[in-house]
Amino acid sequence: MGNAADRVGTREKRERIARFLDEQGCEALVLGRRDNFSWFTGGGDNTVVRSSETGFGIIVVTRGATYLVAHTMDGPRILEEELRGLDVEPVFLRWYEQSREEKAAALVSPGRAVSDVPIPGARFLPAAISRLHYPLTEGEIERCRILGMETEQGIAEVARAITPGDCETEIEAMLVCALARRGICCDVLLVGSDERIARYRHPTPTEKKVERLVLLHPAARKWGLHANITRMVNFGDRIPADVAARYDAASRVEAAAITRCVPGTKFRDILEVEKRVYGETGFPDEWRNHSQGGITGYQLADPTLCLDPGAEVVPNQAFDWFITITGVKVEELSISGRDGPQVVSAAGAWPVREYEHDGAVLRLPEILRR
Repeated sequence: MGNAADRVGTREKRERIARFLDEQGCEALVLGRRDNFSWFTGGGDNTVVRSSETGFGIIVVTRGATYLVAHTMDGPRILEEELRGLDVEPVFLRWYEQSREEKAAALVSPGRAVSDVPIPGARFLPAAISRLHYPLTEGEIERCRILGMETEQGIAEVARAITPGDCETEIEAMLVCALARRGICCDVLLVGSDERIARYRHPTPTEKKVERLVLLHPAARKWGLHANITRMVNFGDRIPADVAARYDAASRVEAAAITRCVPGTKFRDILEVEKRVYGETGFPDEWRNHSQGGITGYQLADPTLCLDPGAEVVPNQAFDWFITITGVKVEELSISGRDGPQVVSAAGAWPVREYEHDGAVLRLPEILRR
């Protein structure tokens, strides 16, 4: 399932770009970031250096044509393997001749382009360009479902294989392997155990050996889309009462956030609902200790919309609400679909419990008992 399968979506994106260029009074859109490249191409990948958000192929979209600007050492592969089936004109150059950015700028009249990477003579508007991602197309919604399901399957495979005494770094390697077999890479990978979960909101893996409680969090990426999921595993007959109570409270906050993801709802109102449920469950100040999440998709996550008084939920939008209470964390991939909010990462590979909020019922993952 690749970019060639989403030609209808690509046509729709060209129409969005045309309207955007009219609004900006420009003639071309320049896309060099990996997320925007994947968005426009329906899942294509211009990545070489994984630690950089800028790719090795630049797309230039004008009203009459689309160009791929790349050096000869990268362009042919990107064109043949990532842009298959798309009407794109190659503009290749040798590494010593000119930078990709300079060549992209030369394709457009000075001052008449909008770009997501710094380009000579172009307006640099990355945030405005990112807003073009939504609403997700039907093809993208289906990919989110598949990614959520496959990521859960990978986490569940590892969760059922680990044992007390395993090092966090060993578990990290197992997660990388399980997800890679499914064509998934990780932008973030957290593994924490026991007291480190309560001590750190972002427990990166160490040589510490697992005793009783484990937190697993991959920020998974496939087709340019993200499924940022957190699950917890407990070894022993009973989950400690304090951990169970905190996890239940966090799940109630998450349920409240997800059920409010209805088109037209303001993100700041979702934050207020979260604060209220934190208080009702006995943890009124925990929302202060970690950002609460927001939209995801081609972006890893954008938690800033909860602080934007004008930002509203739109149809077919993907969400990553990362709810933490000291010692626990819950996080799933959900969609503001046609039939109401849906948790697409709770896909049957993990035990779940029902949570109700304002008449809506969601099935959210529990702590896995081993």
